[in-house]
Amino acid sequence: MKTNKRLYRLLSISLLATSTLLTACSKSGGKAGALSGAARDSTLVIGMLGDADYLNPVIGASLTSSEITGLIYPGLLQGEFDTKTGLLNYLALEKRLRPSSGPDEKSPKGALARTWTMSPDHRSITYTLRADAKWADGQPVTSRDFKFVYRLYGNLVIASPRQQFLSELVGADKGAVDFDRAIETPDDTTLIFHFYKPVPEHLALFHTSLTPLPEHLWKNVKPQEFRESKLNQQPVGAGPYRLAAWNKQQSLTLSSSASCNLPKPGNIKRIIYRIIPDYTVRLAQLQTGDVDVVENVKPEDFAAVQKANPNVDIKTIGLRVYDYVGWQNIDGEYYNSTGKARPHPLFGDPAVRRALTFAIDRQSIIDGYLGDYGVIAKTDISPSLKWAYDDSIKPYGFDQAQAVRLLEQAGWLPGPDGIRQKSGKRFSFSLYTNAGNARRNYACVIIQQNLRQIGIDCKIEIQESNVFFQNLQERKLGAWMAGWAIGLEIDPLDVWGSDLKKSRFNFPGFINPRIDQLCELAKSKMRTEEARPYWIEYQKILHEEQPITFLYWIRETQGFSKRIQGAKLNISGTYYNIDDWTLKPSIAP
Repeated sequence: MKTNKRLYRLLSISLLATSTLLTACSKSGGKAGALSGAARDSTLVIGMLGDADYLNPVIGASLTSSEITGLIYPGLLQGEFDTKTGLLNYLALEKRLRPSSGPDEKSPKGALARTWTMSPDHRSITYTLRADAKWADGQPVTSRDFKFVYRLYGNLVIASPRQQFLSELVGADKGAVDFDRAIETPDDTTLIFHFYKPVPEHLALFHTSLTPLPEHLWKNVKPQEFRESKLNQQPVGAGPYRLAAWNKQQSLTLSSSASCNLPKPGNIKRIIYRIIPDYTVRLAQLQTGDVDVVENVKPEDFAAVQKANPNVDIKTIGLRVYDYVGWQNIDGEYYNSTGKARPHPLFGDPAVRRALTFAIDRQSIIDGYLGDYGVIAKTDISPSLKWAYDDSIKPYGFDQAQAVRLLEQAGWLPGPDGIRQKSGKRFSFSLYTNAGNARRNYACVIIQQNLRQIGIDCKIEIQESNVFFQNLQERKLGAWMAGWAIGLEIDPLDVWGSDLKKSRFNFPGFINPRIDQLCELAKSKMRTEEARPYWIEYQKILHEEQPITFLYWIRETQGFSKRIQGAKLNISGTYYNIDDWTLKPSIAP
């Protein structure tokens, strides 16, 4: 990835719902802050559904947060995705894991690492860092910043969602990383990671490339105060942009960082992320030119947008994002009170979850909203990851008769009011989703109707996204609709690992030891492609168990002002090379 859009953004799995934190339309839904003249020529305005959660790579969980922290903080490595094979490449200044094979070859000049060396026994990796990188306050970026930040990623009190990245470090096999032995910093430009077992080179590069923080600023912050620290509102990075202003739930402004040499300051002097929760208002501002970028424009709106403003392009990327319906596999209330897992009274049976998938007309949702820009999903391995994708799995079709058979075999029979019941318990629940997402709201209505047709009572509940995500983390929701942007390196223990305390994104509470084994077996292969048999079995298990109902992959459709020059969109993201964008000057009257 170019400059500081970070390998972290290429790799991380981010809950899309968390990037949609809501605010009142009265303050951020109108034509606030319209720009003209010189200010417009030096300012990019992006219309966003929701705000960032944290501008801190250790704890940030939303896609918006990762996009912005990717511009503020430096990255150890750069990355590029090979669309022909679906493999991810890793780049340092003087070394690449694989030869570049596509037309989108990236510059490695944003990397902090000059080079790396993998030990012959694959139990350690040594990085040589560049000596000229500095934090925005002028202090040098050193190897100690990485050792310091890895302690933060692994701290259970801080509870980073990226704890699984440390799972191969020395000591992890015994329950806790021994940081004194696992990470060495013999001098400012030498960084050595030690593993308790042989680790393939691509995975070592993946797991040791977490984003650093400046130790000299954070070292006195106590773990229990980490999430509330004022430093989260005043980030000091080393990337091409700095935080200039943050009016929560209204706007976030970045300014080009003149001191950045990783490899340079951002071309556009100022980037404003304007929070506009209402889709129609975002679209209207794209049409009037008050914002330059709006993501997820509905296909049905393309013609009207371009007719209203011929200076708007529609750009398409994918397949990296999917929507899903989450089913709480375990009894969340019981787990929260005891720390023990027992099946959820409605969704704990895999046969019932399969029935729910059979009952939902996924193609109807695609036809009614996404059209040619949606593809039915079978698991969370994207068709874009060609080396691992199993095209032999056939998606469950819309078959309500089969859904009824499965439900009745599981003991769910029609009650006197037409709603199925078992042992006196009605099959009735609330389906939660985040406010402001028209696509998910549309899908929820279809799902509600489909389930009612087979005797299941489904109520729709819309929550503000900060509340929604908090409730997901606390296992307070039995069923929900959300979405994921997958990582381009397959390593799904964060999402499906059976250790629910470490697997922070395993919201359904899916526990399957074979999935854990397959992930470990796949990670033991020294060549990425050799892991394919394990990922094939992994996909078959997810397809059979249906811990969630995978709905559809999305070809994202983004509205772009034609005054933006040099934008290269691909599966890595809409803002893949945003620091290289330029703005076409206004025509003088």
